[in-house]
Amino acid sequence: MEKDEKKERPGMSRRDAFKLTGLAAGALALGTGVTDEGCTGPLSKLLPSQRNLHYESLPPFHPGEKLDENDMRITFLGTTPLPRITQACNSVFVELGNGESFVFDCGTGVVPKYYAMNIGLRKMDKIFLTHLHGDHVSDLIFIYGFGPSDDRRTPLYVWGPEKSGVPDPITSEVYEDGTIVFCENVEKMMRWHNESQSFLASSLETYDPPSWAPQDKKDAYDLVAFEVPWKERKVCYQDPDKGVTITSFPAVHCRQGSVSYKLEWNGLSMIFTGDTKPNYYVIDEANAGVDVLIHEMVVPVNVWAERAGGADPHGDQDDWDMAQHAAQEVQDSSHTPQRAYGYILSQLENPPKLAVGTHFQAEDDTINAAMRDIRDWYPHGDFIVATDLMVLNVSKNRIEKRRGVVSEYTWQPPTIFDRQPGKAKYSSPTAQLDPTARLIDPALWEGDPPKA
Repeated sequence: MEKDEKKERPGMSRRDAFKLTGLAAGALALGTGVTDEGCTGPLSKLLPSQRNLHYESLPPFHPGEKLDENDMRITFLGTTPLPRITQACNSVFVELGNGESFVFDCGTGVVPKYYAMNIGLRKMDKIFLTHLHGDHVSDLIFIYGFGPSDDRRTPLYVWGPEKSGVPDPITSEVYEDGTIVFCENVEKMMRWHNESQSFLASSLETYDPPSWAPQDKKDAYDLVAFEVPWKERKVCYQDPDKGVTITSFPAVHCRQGSVSYKLEWNGLSMIFTGDTKPNYYVIDEANAGVDVLIHEMVVPVNVWAERAGGADPHGDQDDWDMAQHAAQEVQDSSHTPQRAYGYILSQLENPPKLAVGTHFQAEDDTINAAMRDIRDWYPHGDFIVATDLMVLNVSKNRIEKRRGVVSEYTWQPPTIFDRQPGKAKYSSPTAQLDPTARLIDPALWEGDPPKA
């Protein structure tokens, strides 16, 4: 088929791409720091695709700051579907003034961000997964495996969707693809790792599991999974003593088996949708009123095709159309366009105190374009685009937005030794080594080297 005979596909407008890339192209024409080596020079910061002034303009937050006993703090540790230096994949950390903390998703590259914000693995013992895509679960491996050798000597508790129930179109098999089987297989996969670390204590002398947990699971290498229904609303976590309730409700993403969550405590609330197509479930859940609505949104398909797909909007029309078509299919199966998020907000009888867009490559040009689309439908409500290390302090009277000030050289937070560890599984650090291994005697390197 000749190019002039092709029908234009929905969302394939090259004009839209030119709008978004025009400012960047102008900067390129001026030679603002882009070289054959890429955007590496200081002048590259002038490019709106290489900066996030929205985030940089926020007041600072210094890790370790005490949280008021009546407040909630939400920290974004991963905010993109594709990992990059500025943004890890998806994760949100919620701390409550009563000392409780919760992790929502834990995708690729988030652990260094947690460490930089002075959040150790011990605080990450309750993880709520919206679905089992790698960009939402992959750092679970590190959190689980190294928790016991850090300072978590209690089980790791994980919530997530039950199995999808989708039959394989070729074999008709319905896979065991829910969270319980996922966690069982993580435990099996990590056997070598777990055994290798078990010369250290991985339990406590005494530990009484919480009332909502299995009473026979007491070791840090116990990965305890709870499944939530993906087709209905359900209270999936409730601690009457702490006053915390977390409710799951359906999300619509890629395949059956995705959920969103709502956390309520002390008159404060937040919703984290995870990945989802625009749906009425979140409207129903948010209509009752919510302090912070964290909803995913994605860049337009033409932007995705150019920046993630590597297609040239000025180049071969066939390549450009194919790249946009692929991006459109991903969006149609899985995600909320930025403009659709604005529409969702416009439909809420009780708008949130703060609406947040996440799962989004956040830089000035993409943010500005998203803000225009959001404001067409939602002109007045408080709205912000999340990026890594953004912090929200939520109280009954106000929501404070800040940016984390961290060192790129931060080690893990200090280990907390305030509880009596149990007995280690292996008797010594060398108990699992090959006794015939040819090792160098430490006396040889600890002594004085020969003089020249």
